[in-house]
Amino acid sequence: MTGRTLGVVTLRLDAGYCLLLGLAFLFAAPYVADVIPLPVTAIAILGGAVIAWSAAVIWMVARLPLHRALRVVLIANLAAALAMAGISLTAPGFLAVFALVAIAVDVAAFAGVQAIALARLRTASRA
Repeated sequence: MTGRTLGVVTLRLDAGYCLLLGLAFLFAAPYVADVIPLPVTAIAILGGAVIAWSAAVIWMVARLPLHRALRVVLIANLAAALAMAGISLTAPGFLAVFALVAIAVDVAAFAGVQAIALARLRTASRA
C-alpha cells in the first residue's frame, strides 16, 4: 500500500473511531462518570470535543497536504494516548483501567500507522 493510500485510509478510520468514541462518551456520560473521576458534564463536553475532532480530521484530509494532516493527527493521537493512560491511573476498578488502557493502545496504534504512512510519503517523494 502506498504512503498516500495508507495515510488517507488511516485518517478516515481514525475519524470514524473518534466519532464513535465521542458519541459513546457523550451519551453514556452518566455511566462513564461512575468509573472515571470526572463530572458528567466534563465527560459530555469531552465527548463533544472528540466528535468535533473527528470532523476536523475529515476536513484536514480534504483540505491540507497529506503529510501535514498526518503530522497533526499523529501528534494529537500521541497526546490523547498519554492522557488516557494518565486518566487510567486514577480509575477505581480493573474494568475501567482496562477500558482506558485499551483506548490508549488503540489511539497509539493509529499514531504508529500514521508514522509509517509519513515515512512512506517521504520515501516516495525522494524517489
